[in-house]
Amino acid sequence: MIKTLVKRATKSTIAAALGILLALGFSTQSVRAENAPAYTYTISEDLKWVRTQDAYLNGEILFRDIDLKKPEDIFVKDGRIYVADTGNGRITIKDLDTDEVTFIGEDTLSSPTGVYVDEEDNIIAADYDLEQVVKFSPVGAVLKTYGRPDTPIFGKTTNFKPKKALSDKKGNIYIVSEGTYDGIIQFSKEGEFLGYFGANNTSKSLIEAIQDLVFTEAQKAKLFNRIPKSFYNLAIDKKGMTYTITQGERGHAIKKHNVSGSDILASNHVMIDEENFVDITVGTYGQIYALTETGLIYEYDSEGNLIFSFGGRAISTERNGLFTVGAGIAVDKDNYIYVLDKERNVVQVFYPTVFAEMIHEAISLFEIGKYLESKDLWQQILQLSGTSKIAYDGLGKAYFQENDYKQAAENFRLAQNREDYSESYWEIRNEWLQDNIAVMLILLVLAALISKVLKKIDSKKGIFNPIRGLKAKLKENRLVRDLLYLKRVLRHPIDCMYEIRKDRQGSTLAATIIYAGAFIIFTINYIGRSFIFNYVDARNISYFYIISISLLPVALWAGANYMVSSINDGEGRFKDVYTATAYSLAPFIILMPFVIALTYVLTLNEAFIIELASLIIWVWCGVILFLGLKEIHNYEVGEVIKSIILSLFLILVGIICFSIVYMLWDQLMEFVYSVLREVAYNARK
Repeated sequence: MIKTLVKRATKSTIAAALGILLALGFSTQSVRAENAPAYTYTISEDLKWVRTQDAYLNGEILFRDIDLKKPEDIFVKDGRIYVADTGNGRITIKDLDTDEVTFIGEDTLSSPTGVYVDEEDNIIAADYDLEQVVKFSPVGAVLKTYGRPDTPIFGKTTNFKPKKALSDKKGNIYIVSEGTYDGIIQFSKEGEFLGYFGANNTSKSLIEAIQDLVFTEAQKAKLFNRIPKSFYNLAIDKKGMTYTITQGERGHAIKKHNVSGSDILASNHVMIDEENFVDITVGTYGQIYALTETGLIYEYDSEGNLIFSFGGRAISTERNGLFTVGAGIAVDKDNYIYVLDKERNVVQVFYPTVFAEMIHEAISLFEIGKYLESKDLWQQILQLSGTSKIAYDGLGKAYFQENDYKQAAENFRLAQNREDYSESYWEIRNEWLQDNIAVMLILLVLAALISKVLKKIDSKKGIFNPIRGLKAKLKENRLVRDLLYLKRVLRHPIDCMYEIRKDRQGSTLAATIIYAGAFIIFTINYIGRSFIFNYVDARNISYFYIISISLLPVALWAGANYMVSSINDGEGRFKDVYTATAYSLAPFIILMPFVIALTYVLTLNEAFIIELASLIIWVWCGVILFLGLKEIHNYEVGEVIKSIILSLFLILVGIICFSIVYMLWDQLMEFVYSVLREVAYNARK
């Protein structure tokens, strides 16, 4: 194990050497198996966790000989490590070059839980028990304290329990306070309360949304106390962008705030979130590092795309590279990672391998506009890792900047990056239209002329009479007529439903075939849209699931509506409800294939066309079904609405009952078996 007396230059040399061995294909475990960290993982092109080359190698274990006690935070700057030594009520500082250890705040602090060093090397400590943030000079003299604001704007009942604190380049103080739900507390350098910065939004469950519609304001005030979650930790980068983490919030536990406090990672669908993040920091290339309490370390790029994940919890034995209770994470200018273990009272150091530095350099080169160099690096990275979403994404962006849109689109597809794929496809489509617009116009004119000529010839010689005869012969078949009846339903739904009720048109067999066709179209629409508009991986979808969300609701509807109408003077038979529901799907069956085809032509810029067309189709189906129920059951409008509401309620009750039976199925089978065994035993007596 590398000893603490080794200079930082030597550390860098060792890390680079190990990384070169790694890049050449040698196993790092053969080099230093006793210190091997948990494996490094990334996200593959099919959005699955895959093991990749080791990105970081664990090295020194610091602070073993120093009596830390339940430390809560760590910060690294200019070769010094600052630790919030919470249990000892002080800030512990270790010089990495000289191994000198100093302490500050022993006579001032009580239980510091956050530490930060500003541009002037002043040390900022957030003390939870003191309910203060204290600013020290580099030698430990108290410069300023920031206590609870006495302004009414802050709020009389608002908590002020500082957990973490930092400052920006202007000297403004940002404080994360436990139980403060309005956002980050801001002070000026002089101590004036400036207000709140950023805040988490409250989210509603489906039940809560329904309750909001039903309950009065007075009832909601008594029953609900919806408040947003408070931030748990924060960080700031060289550009002044602020980063926060929130515990217990899946989806966007990590946020990157712009100057107005808004989260600019909110639209990102790739970020992998945990619920127990404890610290966050930013590297030299803008990469985001986040640590969980269980010791997992996640590294993201500046846009929130996962690069690596490694580390983990030491469960049975204390193993280097794993942690008992993760508490803090920091990164220095060389991208060495320092992780604080609260339970073991030590700091573990991780050195980036050549593989990790290649990815960092590729990201950096792209951000400064050196696309060709970044492309070469991404290609090398793919050769080393075999598969990596972020590598394909970076390669796609490089090709896009080179105007090689086909290669860009191919890589964006592998990276599952639909937004940039759409932009590439837009350019490809424009190029194709520019190259082929004249040919297309000529073909359209020729098609129109040929059609006109054929019509004239047909009017004189009847060249299409055989086709007309075949069509007429097919229409003599009742089943064919019933299937073609779908077209008439689009224009005359009321008349058609009346004819279905009187058995003049439609049949159970035709309705069954229509349901089968609707199921096929639904399946294609669900998993067969173009890549831009398809967020479902067909390889991971069960066809039983598709049946349960397509045919099962229709079957439940037909049965529930018939039962409801039977006790509410409805005149329709089950056959009528079954058939009318099938024919009400006419807009979906006839028009949805065209919408599916459009997804292969349009881009995200025209997504509103797909959304609007789909909405119109489903509303149209609903209108036809409504009119069909009115005609079949001979109801008034109010009675139809009542019938629909009761049918939906009956379906909901049925689903709840099925869910209960499903959950209790094992107990039910055991009960039945015990009863049968008892009966058999009594029979033998």
